[in-house]
Amino acid sequence: MSNDPRFETSERPGKADAQYISLTPPAWLPWREVVMLGLLTAVVCGVFVVWLDRPIAYLFAAESEETWVAFFRTITAAGHSAIWYTPAVAGFVATYWQSKRMADMSQAWEWRRRARALLFVVISMAISGTTVNGLKIAFGRYRPRFLFNDGTYDFAPFALALRDSGFPSGHTQSIVAAMMALGFLWPRGRWLFWTVALLVAASRFVITVHYASDVIAGAFVAFSTAWILQRYFERNGIMLTWTASSSLRR
Repeated sequence: MSNDPRFETSERPGKADAQYISLTPPAWLPWREVVMLGLLTAVVCGVFVVWLDRPIAYLFAAESEETWVAFFRTITAAGHSAIWYTPAVAGFVATYWQSKRMADMSQAWEWRRRARALLFVVISMAISGTTVNGLKIAFGRYRPRFLFNDGTYDFAPFALALRDSGFPSGHTQSIVAAMMALGFLWPRGRWLFWTVALLVAASRFVITVHYASDVIAGAFVAFSTAWILQRYFERNGIMLTWTASSSLRR
């Protein structure tokens, strides 16, 4: 049976619409790696929750008066988000304002690129921080102080105040997100940034304000968020590396 050519189309009906609702992840998104890392993190956290978190918490509680613990008690403050938000936001405002002052277009573009790189730091922390706070409320895991006070070692989903919920660790998320993002801006300092992140993250269970699995989960959220955003920014032509540009040396 022949078709009326007036109703023939070059594409099958619905093909164009299907392209808009495709569930295939974009090529730039490292979804396989993130999913695999997420599954590994879930397994490791499960092992810690069931067998390791409590003995580790009791171990460090017994060492709380040692001098070396005082070092971790001091550096743990570096995980407070305001310490990293403040310079990142101020840097973004300053570099964006500088881009507006430049008469030379190449210089203006370079300053704008740097402003966007600092915005990447802010967004990495904000998205991962919001995610962690949502997970804290959803899981409702009692912090170690409840274990020490009355033996409570449990989860109370959607039943605890944010300050009482420990999973995942917010300080760990803040420091890992900030150090990961800064590592993309200044790759030569990456090992220093990672060392800072590791020490501050470890301080959270060393001083027993979190369980070890809280720290692992917080690090995963921050790491995966910064990685995905780095791919997104550079996929859109925004190079994050903070290098000396010839346009700025004129």
